[in-house]
Amino acid sequence: MKLLIHTDVLVDLAIHPNDELLEQLSSDRVQAWVLSASVPDAHRQIRNSLDDKLARERLGQIVSRFPTTPQAGPEVTDTLPDTRAGFCETLSAQAVQILGLDAVLTLNTESFSALEVSTLTPAQFITRLDQSTAPLTGVPLLDIPGSYHEWLNSAEREMYEVVRSGKFILGPQVTDLEDKVAQYCQSRFAVGVSSGTDALVIALMAGDIGPGDEVITTPFTFFATVGSIVRVGAKPVFVDIDPVTFNIDADLVAKAVTKKTKAIMPVHLYGQCADMEPIHTIAKEHNLVVIEDAAQAIGSEYKDQRAGSLGDMGCFSFFPTKNLGGIGDGGLVTTDSESLYERLRILRVHGSHPKYYHKWVGGNFRLDTLQAAVVAAKLPYLDGWTQKRQANADRYRGLIAEAGLENHVQTPADVTSRHIYNQFVIRVANGKRDALREHFQKRSIGCEVYYPLCLHQQECFKDLGYKTGDFKVSETAADETLALPNSFEVVPEQQEFVVSAIQDFFS
Repeated sequence: MKLLIHTDVLVDLAIHPNDELLEQLSSDRVQAWVLSASVPDAHRQIRNSLDDKLARERLGQIVSRFPTTPQAGPEVTDTLPDTRAGFCETLSAQAVQILGLDAVLTLNTESFSALEVSTLTPAQFITRLDQSTAPLTGVPLLDIPGSYHEWLNSAEREMYEVVRSGKFILGPQVTDLEDKVAQYCQSRFAVGVSSGTDALVIALMAGDIGPGDEVITTPFTFFATVGSIVRVGAKPVFVDIDPVTFNIDADLVAKAVTKKTKAIMPVHLYGQCADMEPIHTIAKEHNLVVIEDAAQAIGSEYKDQRAGSLGDMGCFSFFPTKNLGGIGDGGLVTTDSESLYERLRILRVHGSHPKYYHKWVGGNFRLDTLQAAVVAAKLPYLDGWTQKRQANADRYRGLIAEAGLENHVQTPADVTSRHIYNQFVIRVANGKRDALREHFQKRSIGCEVYYPLCLHQQECFKDLGYKTGDFKVSETAADETLALPNSFEVVPEQQEFVVSAIQDFFS
């Protein structure tokens, strides 16, 4: 349940403390917000009953438990000529609509009667919360706004600082994010860039990889992995994947090395690291650059070492759907090499160093300060979100086993030190994947195929000379895999709904 706590409830809670109501409003089943405009109004009213120090103390204790939502300038001015209700009531009704909340929590529902907004008294709220939950009618694959109540206050504070400073490109927040992510990924350096795709491109450029060079990678990944190789003029060379992890089969990499091989680009798919030890052995033997495509894997580990510190460079994406996402595009490259770090920083700004003097041809790969500020504000929440994803993955396995579905669907194996579950991907055998997907869609259950066509089969790469049948493990995965809703916003009841739908499909 999502609620906006009105001024009169704040006042009542401060004057007549109600621990039960506060605990219910702070529970995992509720997302409660406070309108920023209501705080000073509440303080003025509380001072009529309590001395100023106690009024501030009690109101502060209450407000600190909930996210506070401000109203934008136009939203405030739009309420001024409105005579249907009071100023704060109209603002509250707007906030409910903007944030997609269920109701305003108020002592006086009549004060909202002229407005198109649902209201609940505290007693009605407790009663409704105690009642059995209404049956689910669907489960989204992702619910990005579902976590706003956790991090929006922190992010907005940083965003306001950026806007007020006017330092929109490579401002101090970019450096701050780079330092924090480098530390998080157990790497010496990090360079913020404009997207996860550009992270791959600039890493290849920093590795001096271009026309005439070959880069070994997997055909079962997002397009950007291979697109970046082609964009720098190099040739992608594919090897098949491991059927358990869906990552590149490290045992096949050595056979693909030629005199033209310059780099290996393993992908840590779905949030689980590739088998890096044999890849490092091959790279060392042939003096190859190792570039990790870790776009889906921030915080994942291989033998207790973090993604991004497992190669010469690690490439991350802050696309909004990632475990750590911004509010737009963004990316980052990690490295332990000081020389690569300096080259990445120069290539990021068209190869310029000092300004207007160009040793190399780089690109416009700069990370917006605003995106850096948002990602940095969300970073402290990442480990908690990862734990929820891991718990959801364990629960899915248990529910699928309890339902006797293990002969119909295969759940992902957790074989490395730390799987972060950017996706929870099952295998559906016997050609039934697409039918199950349609079954989900009819029940409004979000799902996705990552990825329906291998990259060696894409029309734009036909000149590479590969054909269907060359990488059978990858092609089988493309036909059988299906991602279930597994973001940290997903709750057990939703997972039960999903598994029940799978059970109905196979019954």
